[in-house]
Amino acid sequence: MANWRVVENTGRTLVELLDRHIGLLGIPNVTVGLVTPAAFGTLAGTADPFVSLFLYQISDNPELRNSPQQMLPDGTFQRQPLPLELSYLVTAWGVRAQADVASDLLATRDEARLLGAVMQAFYEAAEIDRGSLFEDPAVPVWAPHDGLQLMMETLPLEGHYRIWDAAELGYRLSLVYRARVAALEPLVTPPGPPITDAALETA
Repeated sequence: MANWRVVENTGRTLVELLDRHIGLLGIPNVTVGLVTPAAFGTLAGTADPFVSLFLYQISDNPELRNSPQQMLPDGTFQRQPLPLELSYLVTAWGVRAQADVASDLLATRDEARLLGAVMQAFYEAAEIDRGSLFEDPAVPVWAPHDGLQLMMETLPLEGHYRIWDAAELGYRLSLVYRARVAALEPLVTPPGPPITDAALETA
């Protein structure tokens, strides 16, 4: 289970994964980054291809959230980690140097190529093991047995339009992925159960 930096490091893991895969495919001059819709307007006029990941939702895993506390060897109880699922909107941004059909055709082709690269990268890395998780050696985050699963999802079209309307941009084809289960460790160990029976032994 990871510490409180789990959300940040999950996103950086995905950025590194995509950046590495796009590089292996030989697609030049592409930047991959975590952004919010505040950057979408700028990206619409980008001078170089860009793949954005927008973390639009964090939720807990319904199957694991009610797991009972664990008793540790010393008799104290440990809360189960909070099982998180992080949902990302992944968008490819091509270069539209001019507001004409020819420029849009080239940008659309580049965006289709990049979306294909994203799907391939996340499909091949559907199970991310501990060794592939981003971590600054000076700032430990993950436990030895941590890992992530990547799942492609379908966001209802209405949900897509809400995001783009909020950014005051027209609809753009995007992918949706969910990273699970990022387990957030508890900071405080709850006290053990009250003593209900005690016996005094004498020599």
